[in-house]
Amino acid sequence: MDNCVAVTDTLLGRLKVKHTHEFVADTVLSHGEHPSLLAIADTLEKYNTETLAVKIDFKKLSEIPLPCVVQLKERLQEIFVVLNAISNESVSYVADTGKPIQLLKEEFIKKWTGIALLTETTAETKEPGIEKRLTVKRTRRFLLAGIFACLGLWILLALRTIAVAGTTDLLLAASYTLLKGIGLVAGVLLLWFEVDEYNPTLQNFCSGGGKVNCNAVLSSAQAKLFNGTVSLSSIGFSYFFATLAILLLTDFSSSSLALSGYLSIATLPIILASVYYQAVVIKQWCKFCIVVQAVLVLEIVLTVLGGYYKAALVLESTSLLAVFFLAPLLLWSWAKPLIDTKKETNLYKRGLKKLKNNLNVFHGLLSKSRKITNTTEGLGIILTNKNAKYDVIKVCNPYCGPCADAHPVLEALVQKGIINLQILFTARIEDDHIANPVRHFLAIDTLGKPKETQKALDAWYNAQTKDYALFSKAFPLNGALAVQDEKITKMRAWCDVENITHTPTLFINGHELPNEYSVEDVKEVLV
Repeated sequence: MDNCVAVTDTLLGRLKVKHTHEFVADTVLSHGEHPSLLAIADTLEKYNTETLAVKIDFKKLSEIPLPCVVQLKERLQEIFVVLNAISNESVSYVADTGKPIQLLKEEFIKKWTGIALLTETTAETKEPGIEKRLTVKRTRRFLLAGIFACLGLWILLALRTIAVAGTTDLLLAASYTLLKGIGLVAGVLLLWFEVDEYNPTLQNFCSGGGKVNCNAVLSSAQAKLFNGTVSLSSIGFSYFFATLAILLLTDFSSSSLALSGYLSIATLPIILASVYYQAVVIKQWCKFCIVVQAVLVLEIVLTVLGGYYKAALVLESTSLLAVFFLAPLLLWSWAKPLIDTKKETNLYKRGLKKLKNNLNVFHGLLSKSRKITNTTEGLGIILTNKNAKYDVIKVCNPYCGPCADAHPVLEALVQKGIINLQILFTARIEDDHIANPVRHFLAIDTLGKPKETQKALDAWYNAQTKDYALFSKAFPLNGALAVQDEKITKMRAWCDVENITHTPTLFINGHELPNEYSVEDVKEVLV
C-alpha cells in the first residue's frame, strides 16, 4: 500500500476519526504533491483536522501531543510513520504495514529527519460525505450476512434430512460440508486476490517472510490456462461452489455424494503438482493454496471413510454439476474485465486529478485562457481579504443551480483568506424576477457590512427554494432598492461586452477558468 495513504489511514484510526479507506486513498493519491507531507496534511484538512508541520529536535518531540506523523530515512528512502509513544529508552511507531515497531531512542534519532506533522481534532472533525459511504457499506454487509445466514440454514435443513433418513453418516456428511464451505471461502479470497492483490487484509494473511509469497505463486504462468483467460483460482472457486450446490440441491443423495467423492479423488494429481511447483520449481508458498490443498486432502480422506465413491452415478446430477461448475467460470470471465476496467478508470481519474491539482499546470492553462478586456472596478459585490493570493470574479444568475453549488465553495476560499471574490450578475432591470434579488443583494452591500452581505448571499444560495418574497422579509430594507438599477445596467453592459454566455463564469486573476476545471477543482488547486 502507498506509504502516505497507509499513514493517513493509521493516523485517523489513532485519532478515533471515522473514515473510509477509499476517500483517503482518492484524496492522497490525487494530490498534486503526492507523495509528500503536504499531501497528508491537506487530506487531514478535509477532515477539519488542524495540522502543523515542524522541524524540531528530539527533546521537543517528546513534549508534543501524540499521535503525530514523523519522517524517517530508511535505506536511502524517506518514509512517513505514525508516532505512538516516547519513553526514556525507546520510541514506538506504526509503519505503513500497520504493525507497531519499537526502537531504542538512539536508533530512532538516527533515522528521524527532524520533521513532524502535529495534528489536533476539532468538534467539526469528520470525513465529508461519510454517512452515505457508511450506509452503502452497512447495506452490503447486511446483504452478505443475509446470504450466509440463508446458506447456513439451507445446510442445516439438508443435514437434518440426512439425520432423519439415516442413509448417510451424519458426522461425516457435516464434516464434508464444512470442508466445502472452507474451500468456498478460500476460493472467494483467491478471486479477491486476483483483482486486489495489494489489499492490506490479503497481504497480512499472505505475509510471513522467507518463502511465503502469494503473489509469486498466483501470478505465475502456471496459474493461468487458455492464454490467461481462466485461472486456477476461478477453477478452485467453481469446484467448491458446484460440489456444495449439488449436495444441497439433492439433499446429500448417494448419487451426488458419489459424484462429489469421485471429483475429490480426481484432485489428487492437482494437489501433488501444486505442492511440487511451490516446493521445487519457484520455492515459494502461497497460504491460500495451502489451505485449499489441505481441504482437498481432507475431502479425499472423508470420501474414503464414508465410501462415497461406491454409489452409482446419476446422469442428471452429473449434468447439473457441470452447469454449476461452468456458470461461475463464465460469470467471472465477464466480471473480472469489468472490475479491472473500473480499477484502471480510478487510476486514470486519480492521475488526471493529480495533474489538474498541479499549480504549474493550472497556471499554464490559466495564462492561455481568455483574458478580461474591461475593468470591473465599481461593479457588483466585493469580498476582500488582506493577504489573498487570487482575485476571483464570479459572474452568476441568482436562480442558477450551478451558481448556487459554486457559492459555498468560493465562500470557503474567502473565509480561508485565499481569494478576493467579486460577484457580478447577468440580470436586466426589465426582468424583475431576476433583478429583484440582485437589487436586494446590492442594497445590502451598500450598508458597508460585509458579514451581513455574506449572510444574505448564504441565505439565498443555500435555500432549497429561491423565494424572493421570503428572502425580502428576512432581510428588510427601506428605500435602498430603487437606486440599484444603474449598477445592474452597468453589470449587464459589462457582461455583454465580455460575451458572457453561461453562468457561472469564473475569472481568476483576470483569466477565465479553463474548460478543463470545475468549481470543485478550484477548491483543490487554489491553496
